[in-house]
Amino acid sequence: MAPTESSILGNFLLSPAPLPTIMSLQQFTELFPKRLRSHPHIRALYRELQELRENDMDLVNGNIDKEVRQGETQKAELRKSVAKTGVDGLSSSDQREMDMDVQLFGQPSSTSDYHSPSSLLDAMEQAISDIDRQVSETDEEATAILAMLNSTVGEMSDLRYGKMQGPAGTSGEDMVNEAIRGLNHLEDACYHNYFKMPSIPLHPRASDPSTRVNNPLPQLLQTPSGLALLELQGTINVPSQDNAGRNESSRLSPDSLGNPNGAPVFETPIGKLMFPDYSPQFTAPDDTKWMKRVYLYVGRYQRMTGEVKKLPQPLAIVQRRQKEPSAAADDKEELEIVEIVKYKIYFKNRPEPVNDI
Repeated sequence: MAPTESSILGNFLLSPAPLPTIMSLQQFTELFPKRLRSHPHIRALYRELQELRENDMDLVNGNIDKEVRQGETQKAELRKSVAKTGVDGLSSSDQREMDMDVQLFGQPSSTSDYHSPSSLLDAMEQAISDIDRQVSETDEEATAILAMLNSTVGEMSDLRYGKMQGPAGTSGEDMVNEAIRGLNHLEDACYHNYFKMPSIPLHPRASDPSTRVNNPLPQLLQTPSGLALLELQGTINVPSQDNAGRNESSRLSPDSLGNPNGAPVFETPIGKLMFPDYSPQFTAPDDTKWMKRVYLYVGRYQRMTGEVKKLPQPLAIVQRRQKEPSAAADDKEELEIVEIVKYKIYFKNRPEPVNDI
């Protein structure tokens, strides 16, 4: 059985309202100091509060009854209004048809706006004629579009059947070549110019025998300037430039000594490379066994073990090319290749402690 309005309000307002439900006599007694909890007036005070609570509940119960009676009156008035309008007992389909009628013809202002059988037939015939007119207009538009497509296909019949007809005196092959040239020009204008990359001249470094240095590296690793690629799995801590001059392990670079007008450049040795299995006198040029072991001594008590590996692709070292004294100031920058490195010395392990070297 569905709950009534009276039961809903009673369960919500009256059931949790009695004082014993909220607080028992023992809980009420514990609110007082311990020396007064045995006083007989506490029980009398609790009963008096309980009576006041019941009076309030009676008042609420009367208001609930009044609200229920008022609700019954409102429902009776609503039933009378529905019976007066003549739409009592509408089903879902009836309501859907009424909503459709409102959407098509608008909200009626009075009962006189409802359709009679004759007016309903007239309205339906008018709707049918409107739909027929829209269908005929759609057919005419489709016919016009089809005719336009057929005309376009007919104009492109030469392209459709592989016949390129040009002006008098030109062959089909000439027309094809001209079309290809036009497409190439279009592609160049759309892509090549838009994605044009900046360029800078790159020159090979001129060989100068006087600049060759004495290279202590194995012949396989030697480059004209003595450069080699070293890869370490770690961090090299070097002194700052301010402290480089006071550091005993730092010294002036040879390039700095040769250029008295330039700023001093300091070099800091980080270790000593050793190839224990390589001997310039006894190792053949095609022997690569020595590449499996390379030592880098860092300081006096640390050693890193690595190997020589060939790069997948040779690595070019590029620097800015010095301009000629007679060159103009607005000349573009140019680059030159310093070295092409094909091998690297690779250290992948951490340093290991060793005895003093």
